[in-house]
Amino acid sequence: MNKKEMRLIKKKEKVFQKALDEYETELAELKERDDYVEEFDYFIRLLSFTLYPEKLGEALNKPVIGTLCIQAPVEIFHAFGVHPLKLCSGSFAMQQIAASSLPTLMCPMIKSCTGMLKLKQSSGNLLDTCIVPTTCDWIVKFPEMNAGMIKEIHFMELPRIKENERSQERWLEEMYGFKAYLEKHLDRKLKRKDLHASMQKHMKAWRLFNELIELKRKNLVSGFWSMVIANTFLFDDIDTWTRHVEILVGKYSGMEAVSAECKVLVAGSPIVFPNLKIISLIEEAGMTVAADDLCSGERIFPGAVCYDDPSLHGLLKALSQRYHKACICPVFADNEYRVNKLVNILQAHDIKGIVFHVLKGCHPYEIEGFTIEKKLKELGYKFIKIETDYVQEDKQNILTRLEAFKETL
Repeated sequence: MNKKEMRLIKKKEKVFQKALDEYETELAELKERDDYVEEFDYFIRLLSFTLYPEKLGEALNKPVIGTLCIQAPVEIFHAFGVHPLKLCSGSFAMQQIAASSLPTLMCPMIKSCTGMLKLKQSSGNLLDTCIVPTTCDWIVKFPEMNAGMIKEIHFMELPRIKENERSQERWLEEMYGFKAYLEKHLDRKLKRKDLHASMQKHMKAWRLFNELIELKRKNLVSGFWSMVIANTFLFDDIDTWTRHVEILVGKYSGMEAVSAECKVLVAGSPIVFPNLKIISLIEEAGMTVAADDLCSGERIFPGAVCYDDPSLHGLLKALSQRYHKACICPVFADNEYRVNKLVNILQAHDIKGIVFHVLKGCHPYEIEGFTIEKKLKELGYKFIKIETDYVQEDKQNILTRLEAFKETL
């Protein structure tokens, strides 16, 4: 081993220790919160899988396949007997191992994920294959930036216009292409009964997660804990995860709503553990996160799956429509439904303010922020855009801005 290789190994060890310290600090703080209850312990334990993703397959005793976006249909993964591994990371330390070979102004979540793969590379490839929906440019370029660290890549090309019959047909073709890829990769056929059973399990999880959201609306479960729980989705068997959500929901069911002043809705870029600083700072500024519109939060489930045709084709078509038409990711060209949904939530729950969170380098949300700000301000809602990175140095500045924003509500 030459000196260059030795230096690289030492650097990786140093970075991993920083990441470990980062995680341990954040995990310890979770249990020190005033609203901590022991039912959260299960979800806290799952958060460690974002630091040790290679242990997920061992814990579940089944193969894992990586994915970079919730547009990859989880029901199909489970129907094949494999588990989707979310390749997302909120670790600042993880970025350091990859920073020198990546653009400076780059999505920190993708940069952090790239760092995680490089740290795990010494023990062999973390993944045999990865499913990549083409939802944003950083995700599309992710395989190129990580060449050699993932053996196989399967792209799902997302049509960017929803209200178009041709686009809907194309996305259904992508569903069939995804199915064919897994059948070849796993050497097994997708069975109708397995897909139907998987869909039923995820529908149950969706219904219970919606009950958890209602508890957040009533201020019985904080927006912070709701975000923690959403972050753990796909870090355990779906039945086990659903059961623990049900236990938590049962603890608070029947309780009277707790009044909350200065309620806000958080929208924009995903918030991923251990980088939960925006949610924490909103609370510290004296506001309540009563709702969110994040793909790492309330949007982890696209919605209900409706179908009249129970055949395999009918189920795949229903999933295709649900994942395409119900998605309100900013990468879509025709996305007026997204603004309408935000307005409906604000009106239904008497929320006056929006905190729009943008990660530096997250271009779709940064562009969309201007459109949403204009439309919501016209309707009389207060709006603040917070642009940040995976750093701690800007916390005081953000807190000061949020405290001033609170005074306007």
